[in-house]
Amino acid sequence: MESKKNRRGDTYNKKMNRTYINEIKDSMDGKEILLDGWIHEIRDQSKIKFILLRDISGIIQLLSKEGDKFFNEIVKIPRESVVEIKGTVKKSKQAPNGIEVLIKDYKILNEAQTLPIPIVEKGNISTSLSKRLDYRSLDLHSLRTQSIFKIESEITNSFRRYFYENGFIEIQPPCVISSASEGGTELFKVKYFEKDAYLAQSPQLYKQMCVTALEKVTMIVPVWRAEKHNTIRHLNESRQMDIEMAFADEFTVMEQLSKSVQYIIKSVIEKCERELNILNIKLKIPKDKYLTYDETIKLLKKNKLKLEDGDDIPPEGERKLCELFKDTIIFVHDWPLKIKPFYIVPKTLDKNEKISRGFDAIYGGIEISSGGQRVHLVDVLIKQLKDKKLNPDNFKHYINSFRYGATHHAGWSIGLERFTMALLELENIREGTLFPRDRDRLIP
Repeated sequence: MESKKNRRGDTYNKKMNRTYINEIKDSMDGKEILLDGWIHEIRDQSKIKFILLRDISGIIQLLSKEGDKFFNEIVKIPRESVVEIKGTVKKSKQAPNGIEVLIKDYKILNEAQTLPIPIVEKGNISTSLSKRLDYRSLDLHSLRTQSIFKIESEITNSFRRYFYENGFIEIQPPCVISSASEGGTELFKVKYFEKDAYLAQSPQLYKQMCVTALEKVTMIVPVWRAEKHNTIRHLNESRQMDIEMAFADEFTVMEQLSKSVQYIIKSVIEKCERELNILNIKLKIPKDKYLTYDETIKLLKKNKLKLEDGDDIPPEGERKLCELFKDTIIFVHDWPLKIKPFYIVPKTLDKNEKISRGFDAIYGGIEISSGGQRVHLVDVLIKQLKDKKLNPDNFKHYINSFRYGATHHAGWSIGLERFTMALLELENIREGTLFPRDRDRLIP
C-alpha cells in the first residue's frame, strides 16, 4: 500500500495511461487498467467492499475482497476524495452494465474534508439552492447538476452547428459600450480610463451594423441588465444566442428560430440520453404555432386571464399558452409598436401605424426569445428614437451605418439560461446558470 502522501510524479503510473469509465467494455475482461476519479459511494458488505467510482464519463463498480491487503482501509476513504485505482476488468452479471473492476492497488490523490452540503442524486434535494450556489464547485459533483451543464453545452454547440451549416458568420461584438443598446437606464456603469462606459445590455446595435455587409450573422454573448428584479426567471448577467439576417422579415427569422430549436432538441435527445434519464426528462421535437398579439389576448381572456389590449403577456399567460399548445413553440407576432423597442419596424410606414413587426417566442411555459424585423430607414429610426425619449446623437454611429446601402433585415435572441430552464423544467433559472449573478449574488 502506498502512502497517502504520494502524488503523481513517482513511478506509480508512468507505464499506464488513464482509462475513462465509459471506455471500459466487457471485451476488456481480464485487462489491467488505471482509473482516476472521485469516490461516489462506498458499500461495506462484510466480506466484500464495493466502491462506486465516478469520473465525468460515468460510474463504475469497484470491489475488494476479504484478504486484500487494503480490505479494511478502503471503506474509510471519505466520499468525494480523489483517488487513483489500479484494477482488473471483470465481467459480472450482478454488476451495473455487466462490468466491474477488481481493485489491485489504490492511491488517495486528495482526501476530501467533511462536505458542507450533501451530494444528492435522486429524490428531493433538501439543501436550499442558495446554499448549493455558495458551494457551487461542490454542487457540480452531483450527477444531476453535471447533467444540466452537459446538456447546456450541447445546446450551445448544436446552436453553433446549425447556423454554421446554414451559412451564418459568427461574430464577437463588444461587451463594453458607450451608450445604451436598447434605451432605458438599466445599465451597469463602468470606468473606462477617463470616460464612463457601460456593460452591454445586448449585442443588438452591433449585429445590425454587421448584417448590412455580412448578411447572416450569429453569436453567443454575455449581456448585463441592471434591473432590480429578484425572480426565478431573471438574471442580471446572462448569455444570449443571437442571429441577424439581411433581406429577411419577421416570418423568415421565426422559421429559422423554429428550425434551430428543433435541431437543438433533436441533438440533445440523441447525444444526452444518459443526462436526460438522470433528470427524468422526456423531450419531444416541438411543433410551431403562430398567433397574432390580438388573437393571443382574446384567447387568454377566454381562459380567465385579466388582460387589457396593449398589456404585455404575464408569466401566467405564457404558462397557459403552453398548456393549450403542448410541445409547441408559440410565436406571438404583430405586437403593438408602443411596447416594442425603437429598432423594431412598424407594420407599415403609415405615420399612424400602431402595429409592429415584432414577435415573442414562448416554449416550455416561458418566453425564450423576442425578435422581429428591424428599422433600416434613417428617418424612421430617428423618429422612433425620439418617440422613445432617446437622443439620436447618442446613436450616431449606429444610425450612420444605415446611410450607406443598408437592406431590410430581421433577427432574434434566445436567452441560453432561460432556454435551459424551459427545456429541462427547472424551477429556477439559477439552476441552469453556472455561477449566477443577480441582485444579491456576486460570489463565488
